[in-house]
Amino acid sequence: MIIHGTTTTRFALVLAGAVLLACTGNNEQKRQEQPVNRIISFAPSITETLFALGLGHKVVGVTRFCAYPPEVKKITSIGGYLDPNYELILTLKPDLVLLLKEHAPLIDFLNSRSIGYALIDNHDVSAIVGSFRQIGRLCGAAAAGDSLASYVEQRLADTVLVRPPPKVLICVGRDGTGSGTVTKLFAAGGATFYRELLDAAGAVNVYTDSTPAYPSFSSEAVAYMAPDIIIDLMASVAGMDPQRVKADWDRMTMVPAVKNRMVFCLSGDHVTIPGPRISYILEDFKRIVRSYRGSIEQDAGI
Repeated sequence: MIIHGTTTTRFALVLAGAVLLACTGNNEQKRQEQPVNRIISFAPSITETLFALGLGHKVVGVTRFCAYPPEVKKITSIGGYLDPNYELILTLKPDLVLLLKEHAPLIDFLNSRSIGYALIDNHDVSAIVGSFRQIGRLCGAAAAGDSLASYVEQRLADTVLVRPPPKVLICVGRDGTGSGTVTKLFAAGGATFYRELLDAAGAVNVYTDSTPAYPSFSSEAVAYMAPDIIIDLMASVAGMDPQRVKADWDRMTMVPAVKNRMVFCLSGDHVTIPGPRISYILEDFKRIVRSYRGSIEQDAGI
Protein backbone atom coordinates (compact mmCIF):
# COMPACT_ATOMS: atom_id res chain seq x y z
CA MET A 1 0.00 0.00 0.00
CA ILE A 2 1.25 3.47 -0.87
CA ILE A 3 0.38 6.43 1.32
CA HIS A 4 0.97 9.82 -0.23
CA GLY A 5 1.33 12.82 2.07
CA THR A 6 -1.09 15.73 1.67
CA THR A 7 1.22 17.87 3.73
CA THR A 8 0.15 21.37 2.66
CA THR A 9 -3.43 20.81 3.76
CA ARG A 10 -2.44 19.15 6.99
CA PHE A 11 0.16 21.82 7.81
CA ALA A 12 -2.69 24.32 7.77
CA LEU A 13 -4.27 22.37 10.63
CA VAL A 14 -1.14 22.84 12.68
CA LEU A 15 -1.14 26.54 11.90
CA ALA A 16 -4.76 26.75 13.01
CA GLY A 17 -3.82 25.09 16.28
CA ALA A 18 -1.22 27.71 17.15
CA VAL A 19 -1.61 31.36 18.14
CA LEU A 20 0.23 33.42 15.53
CA LEU A 21 2.27 36.18 17.18
CA ALA A 22 5.05 38.49 16.02
CA CYS A 23 8.64 37.73 16.90
CA THR A 24 9.80 40.29 19.49
CA GLY A 25 11.61 38.09 21.99
CA ASN A 26 15.13 37.52 23.16
CA ASN A 27 17.96 35.06 22.62
CA GLU A 28 18.22 32.29 25.21
CA GLN A 29 21.99 31.89 25.06
CA LYS A 30 23.24 35.47 24.97
CA ARG A 31 22.40 39.12 24.25
CA GLN A 32 19.29 38.72 26.37
CA GLU A 33 18.18 42.34 25.91
CA GLN A 34 18.15 42.36 22.09
CA PRO A 35 14.91 41.66 20.17
CA VAL A 36 15.00 38.83 17.66
CA ASN A 37 14.24 40.13 14.17
CA ARG A 38 16.57 38.15 11.86
CA ILE A 39 16.77 34.37 12.29
CA ILE A 40 18.90 31.71 10.60
CA SER A 41 17.67 28.13 10.86
CA PHE A 42 20.08 25.21 10.55
CA ALA A 43 17.55 22.38 10.22
CA PRO A 44 14.31 21.63 8.35
CA SER A 45 12.54 20.83 11.63
CA ILE A 46 13.50 24.22 13.07
CA THR A 47 12.43 26.02 9.89
CA GLU A 48 9.03 24.30 9.91
CA THR A 49 8.56 25.18 13.56
CA LEU A 50 9.32 28.84 12.93
CA PHE A 51 6.72 28.98 10.17
CA ALA A 52 4.17 27.07 12.24
CA LEU A 53 4.59 29.71 14.96
CA GLY A 54 4.00 32.55 12.49
CA LEU A 55 7.65 33.59 12.50
CA GLY A 56 8.48 32.82 8.89
CA HIS A 57 8.82 36.46 7.96
CA LYS A 58 11.71 36.74 10.42
CA VAL A 59 13.71 33.93 8.81
CA VAL A 60 16.56 35.29 6.66
CA GLY A 61 18.60 32.12 6.16
CA VAL A 62 18.01 28.36 5.91
CA THR A 63 19.99 25.30 4.85
CA ARG A 64 19.75 23.72 1.41
CA PHE A 65 17.80 20.89 3.01
CA CYS A 66 14.96 23.15 4.18
CA ALA A 67 12.08 22.89 1.69
CA TYR A 68 8.80 23.25 3.59
CA PRO A 69 6.57 25.18 3.58
CA PRO A 70 6.98 26.33 -0.06
CA GLU A 71 7.83 29.90 0.99
CA VAL A 72 11.15 28.59 2.28
CA LYS A 73 12.44 28.27 -1.29
CA LYS A 74 12.57 32.07 -1.52
CA ILE A 75 14.84 32.40 1.52
CA THR A 76 18.62 32.63 1.19
CA SER A 77 20.42 29.30 1.56
CA ILE A 78 23.48 29.35 3.81
CA GLY A 79 24.70 25.91 2.68
CA GLY A 80 24.52 22.59 4.44
CA TYR A 81 25.20 21.15 7.87
CA LEU A 82 28.85 20.42 7.18
CA ASP A 83 29.63 23.21 4.72
CA PRO A 84 27.93 26.41 5.90
CA ASN A 85 28.79 29.63 4.14
CA TYR A 86 30.30 31.64 7.00
CA GLU A 87 30.68 34.80 4.93
CA LEU A 88 27.03 34.68 3.94
CA ILE A 89 25.97 34.15 7.53
CA LEU A 90 27.74 37.39 8.45
CA THR A 91 26.19 39.19 5.49
CA LEU A 92 22.70 38.24 6.64
CA LYS A 93 23.35 39.91 10.03
CA PRO A 94 21.35 37.44 12.14
CA ASP A 95 20.55 38.20 15.74
CA LEU A 96 19.60 34.57 16.40
CA VAL A 97 20.92 31.32 14.87
CA LEU A 98 19.02 28.15 15.77
CA LEU A 99 21.12 24.98 15.75
CA LEU A 100 20.81 21.31 16.53
CA LYS A 101 23.25 19.72 18.95
CA GLU A 102 25.04 18.19 15.97
CA HIS A 103 25.97 21.71 14.85
CA ALA A 104 27.93 22.52 18.02
CA PRO A 105 31.16 23.22 16.05
CA LEU A 106 29.50 26.38 14.76
CA ILE A 107 29.32 27.80 18.26
CA ASP A 108 32.95 28.99 18.29
CA PHE A 109 32.35 30.93 15.07
CA LEU A 110 29.14 32.49 16.40
CA ASN A 111 30.76 33.40 19.71
CA SER A 112 33.70 35.01 17.94
CA ARG A 113 31.28 37.24 16.03
CA SER A 114 28.96 37.91 19.01
CA ILE A 115 26.02 36.31 17.18
CA GLY A 116 23.27 34.98 19.40
CA TYR A 117 22.39 31.29 19.11
CA ALA A 118 20.41 28.50 20.75
CA LEU A 119 20.71 24.71 20.59
CA ILE A 120 17.48 22.85 19.81
CA ASP A 121 16.98 19.21 20.83
CA ASN A 122 14.66 17.00 18.75
CA HIS A 123 15.94 13.47 19.41
CA ASP A 124 12.66 12.18 20.88
CA VAL A 125 9.00 13.18 21.00
CA SER A 126 9.27 14.98 24.32
CA ALA A 127 12.20 17.05 23.04
CA ILE A 128 10.41 17.80 19.77
CA VAL A 129 7.35 19.12 21.57
CA GLY A 130 9.60 21.00 23.98
CA SER A 131 11.36 22.64 21.05
CA PHE A 132 8.10 24.29 20.03
CA ARG A 133 7.89 26.00 23.41
CA GLN A 134 11.60 26.83 23.43
CA ILE A 135 11.58 28.46 20.00
CA GLY A 136 8.39 30.33 20.82
CA ARG A 137 9.91 31.64 24.04
CA LEU A 138 13.13 32.68 22.30
CA CYS A 139 11.26 34.71 19.68
CA GLY A 140 8.60 36.31 21.82
CA ALA A 141 5.93 33.89 20.59
CA ALA A 142 5.57 31.90 23.80
CA ALA A 143 1.79 31.61 23.50
CA ALA A 144 2.11 30.27 19.96
CA GLY A 145 4.74 27.78 21.09
CA ASP A 146 2.57 26.55 23.95
CA SER A 147 -0.44 26.27 21.65
CA LEU A 148 1.43 24.26 19.02
CA ALA A 149 2.94 21.98 21.67
CA SER A 150 -0.46 21.36 23.25
CA TYR A 151 -2.01 20.63 19.85
CA VAL A 152 0.59 18.00 19.02
CA GLU A 153 0.46 16.54 22.54
CA GLN A 154 -3.30 16.04 22.21
CA ARG A 155 -2.85 14.23 18.91
CA LEU A 156 -0.21 11.99 20.46
CA ALA A 157 -2.40 11.24 23.48
CA ASP A 158 -5.14 9.78 21.27
CA THR A 159 -3.58 6.34 21.19
CA VAL A 160 -4.70 3.17 19.44
CA LEU A 161 -5.00 -0.10 21.37
CA VAL A 162 -4.26 -3.34 19.53
CA ARG A 163 -3.71 -6.61 21.38
CA PRO A 164 -1.30 -8.10 20.77
CA PRO A 165 0.44 -5.08 19.25
CA PRO A 166 1.99 -5.76 15.83
CA LYS A 167 5.77 -5.73 15.48
CA VAL A 168 6.85 -3.06 13.01
CA LEU A 169 10.07 -2.56 11.06
CA ILE A 170 10.59 1.04 9.97
CA CYS A 171 13.03 1.23 7.07
CA VAL A 172 14.56 4.71 6.85
CA GLY A 173 16.86 3.94 3.92
CA ARG A 174 18.44 1.08 2.02
CA ASP A 175 20.81 0.14 -0.76
CA GLY A 176 19.52 -0.49 -4.26
CA THR A 177 16.04 0.91 -3.81
CA GLY A 178 13.94 -0.02 -6.84
CA SER A 179 16.29 -2.84 -7.87
CA GLY A 180 13.74 -5.58 -7.23
CA THR A 181 15.38 -6.88 -4.09
CA VAL A 182 16.27 -5.84 -0.54
CA THR A 183 19.86 -6.22 0.62
CA LYS A 184 21.26 -3.83 3.24
CA LEU A 185 18.83 -1.47 4.96
CA PHE A 186 18.76 1.02 7.82
CA ALA A 187 15.98 0.86 10.40
CA ALA A 188 14.70 3.09 13.19
CA GLY A 189 15.90 1.84 16.57
CA GLY A 190 14.37 1.91 20.01
CA ALA A 191 15.73 5.35 20.95
CA THR A 192 14.21 7.25 18.02
CA PHE A 193 11.04 9.32 17.92
CA TYR A 194 9.61 6.72 15.53
CA ARG A 195 9.47 4.18 18.36
CA GLU A 196 7.36 6.55 20.45
CA LEU A 197 5.03 7.21 17.53
CA LEU A 198 4.62 3.46 17.04
CA ASP A 199 3.74 3.11 20.72
CA ALA A 200 1.04 5.76 20.33
CA ALA A 201 -0.24 4.02 17.20
CA GLY A 202 -0.71 0.75 19.08
CA ALA A 203 2.34 -1.06 17.69
CA VAL A 204 5.86 -1.91 18.85
CA ASN A 205 9.21 -1.50 17.18
CA VAL A 206 10.57 -4.88 16.11
CA TYR A 207 14.07 -3.61 17.01
CA THR A 208 14.03 -2.66 20.70
CA ASP A 209 17.69 -1.81 21.36
CA SER A 210 18.44 1.87 21.89
CA THR A 211 21.87 1.82 20.25
CA PRO A 212 22.64 2.48 17.55
CA ALA A 213 19.75 4.80 16.79
CA TYR A 214 19.54 3.65 13.17
CA PRO A 215 21.12 0.19 12.86
CA SER A 216 21.78 -1.55 9.55
CA PHE A 217 20.40 -5.00 8.74
CA SER A 218 20.63 -7.60 6.02
CA SER A 219 17.56 -9.22 4.50
CA GLU A 220 18.38 -12.34 6.53
CA ALA A 221 18.21 -10.32 9.74
CA VAL A 222 14.80 -8.97 8.73
CA ALA A 223 13.57 -12.51 8.19
CA TYR A 224 14.84 -13.47 11.64
CA MET A 225 13.05 -10.52 13.32
CA ALA A 226 9.82 -11.48 11.51
CA PRO A 227 8.01 -8.13 11.57
CA ASP A 228 4.22 -8.12 11.19
CA ILE A 229 4.37 -4.78 9.37
CA ILE A 230 7.07 -3.12 7.29
CA ILE A 231 6.97 0.65 6.76
CA ASP A 232 9.35 1.89 4.07
CA LEU A 233 10.00 5.62 4.29
CA MET A 234 10.63 7.09 0.85
CA ALA A 235 11.99 10.56 1.62
CA SER A 236 15.39 9.80 0.09
CA VAL A 237 13.89 8.45 -3.17
CA ALA A 238 11.00 10.84 -3.57
CA GLY A 239 11.16 10.76 -7.38
CA MET A 240 10.78 6.99 -7.62
CA ASP A 241 7.53 5.14 -8.31
CA PRO A 242 6.23 3.97 -4.89
CA GLN A 243 4.99 0.72 -6.42
CA ARG A 244 8.50 -0.03 -7.58
CA VAL A 245 9.84 0.62 -4.07
CA LYS A 246 7.24 -1.65 -2.52
CA ALA A 247 7.91 -4.41 -5.06
CA ASP A 248 11.47 -4.79 -3.76
CA TRP A 249 10.09 -6.67 -0.77
CA ASP A 250 8.02 -9.20 -2.74
CA ARG A 251 10.67 -11.92 -2.77
CA MET A 252 10.88 -12.04 1.04
CA THR A 253 7.82 -14.26 1.42
CA MET A 254 9.21 -15.82 4.60
CA VAL A 255 8.61 -12.49 6.40
CA PRO A 256 5.08 -12.24 7.90
CA ALA A 257 4.66 -8.64 6.75
CA VAL A 258 5.38 -9.61 3.15
CA LYS A 259 3.40 -12.83 3.26
CA ASN A 260 0.33 -11.02 4.63
CA ARG A 261 0.65 -7.97 2.34
CA MET A 262 1.48 -5.65 5.20
CA VAL A 263 4.26 -3.67 3.49
CA PHE A 264 3.58 0.05 3.27
CA CYS A 265 5.43 2.95 1.66
CA LEU A 266 5.13 6.48 3.04
CA SER A 267 5.89 9.07 0.41
CA GLY A 268 5.48 12.44 2.11
CA ASP A 269 8.35 14.87 2.65
CA HIS A 270 7.34 15.01 6.31
CA VAL A 271 8.23 11.42 7.17
CA THR A 272 11.83 12.07 8.23
CA ILE A 273 11.49 15.53 9.79
CA PRO A 274 11.10 15.68 13.61
CA GLY A 275 9.09 18.88 13.63
CA PRO A 276 5.46 20.07 13.79
CA ARG A 277 4.33 17.45 11.28
CA ILE A 278 5.15 14.45 13.49
CA SER A 279 1.41 14.28 14.14
CA TYR A 280 1.01 13.48 10.44
CA ILE A 281 3.48 10.62 10.76
CA LEU A 282 1.41 9.36 13.69
CA GLU A 283 -1.74 9.54 11.55
CA ASP A 284 0.01 7.45 8.89
CA PHE A 285 1.11 4.88 11.50
CA LYS A 286 -2.39 4.67 12.96
CA ARG A 287 -3.88 4.13 9.51
CA ILE A 288 -1.45 1.29 8.91
CA VAL A 289 -2.14 -0.34 12.28
CA ARG A 290 -5.88 -0.11 11.65
CA SER A 291 -5.32 -1.84 8.30
CA TYR A 292 -3.41 -4.59 10.08
CA ARG A 293 -6.08 -4.96 12.72
CA GLY A 294 -8.80 -5.16 10.06
CA SER A 295 -6.85 -7.85 8.23
CA ILE A 296 -6.43 -9.91 11.41
CA GLU A 297 -10.11 -9.61 12.26
CA GLN A 298 -11.10 -10.63 8.76
CA ASP A 299 -8.86 -13.69 8.91
CA ALA A 300 -10.36 -14.58 12.28
CA GLY A 301 -13.89 -14.20 10.94
CA ILE A 302 -14.73 -11.37 13.33
